[in-house]
Amino acid sequence: MTIAAGSGRQIAYVLETAYGVVPATPTFKLLRSTGGGPRTDKATAVSDEIRADRNVSDEQQVGQDVTGGYNFELSYGSLDDILEAALCGTWAGNVLKNGTVQRSLTFEERLDLGGGSFSFSRFSGCVINTFTLAINSRALITGSFDLLGRSEALDTAIIAGATYTAANTKAIQSASGSVAGLTVGGATSKVRQLSLAVANNGRTRPLVGSLYTDSIGLGRADVTGSLQVYFETNTLYQRVLNHEGGAISFTVGTVANEKYTFSMPNALFLNGERQPGGNTDDAMVTIPFRARFDSGIGASIQITRGVA
Repeated sequence: MTIAAGSGRQIAYVLETAYGVVPATPTFKLLRSTGGGPRTDKATAVSDEIRADRNVSDEQQVGQDVTGGYNFELSYGSLDDILEAALCGTWAGNVLKNGTVQRSLTFEERLDLGGGSFSFSRFSGCVINTFTLAINSRALITGSFDLLGRSEALDTAIIAGATYTAANTKAIQSASGSVAGLTVGGATSKVRQLSLAVANNGRTRPLVGSLYTDSIGLGRADVTGSLQVYFETNTLYQRVLNHEGGAISFTVGTVANEKYTFSMPNALFLNGERQPGGNTDDAMVTIPFRARFDSGIGASIQITRGVA
């Protein structure tokens, strides 16, 4: 056997039939990722028993959860299942909105030990807790998603009857050549950086008599982000001072019918800051924002795929 290398890691996932339950003959989908990964977060409790010899009597395991997540570079069609789980919505045609449908997944990681031997880690009962996207000038569009899950199981072989669907090979998108139609408050602005985050505010539900959570509870869907915009007029910063906002929308993609449009029609500008800079700087305005419920779409955020 050889020492396993991270570059040979295979990552796959499957939608569970019930919380923590993998389908009998699962069809895993391979995940495109740039790193990261879940782990078992083991909780322990140290005995307070008093001993004359000053030694610790014991330290007991009291719980296990799955935490962590994956990083990615955005490509069309690679993360549609993850987006659906993160937004707790359902693709209706080519439209996805944040909603209340909770999904759990099992993530499987395979490490090659050489000589035809493998190590498998399966992380079950995983719910997408947060999803982020970073669009920075002169850079690839990147992001991450974090998990809350139930447990990790080790194996040396695939699940009997399991099959694996290859990931697509669509091009990775960049902020320079793949973003169009970017509007802030209904107007075109010169944006240097844009970040977006969806947080489900998940929580575990521990039980007496078990190391593992019963399920994952979700809180409110927080859709937030930040803009860094070149300062050209008072308009946007005045909206910050007035505690106003406006619609934020942008389209990502270079191939017709293989693009996403992200839309937040009712964004509120939060504690923004005008940054005049120094002798070698451009004046900027940084605007954190929150997407609020919009009656027109019946949600806070809408993603449309297959855009021409």
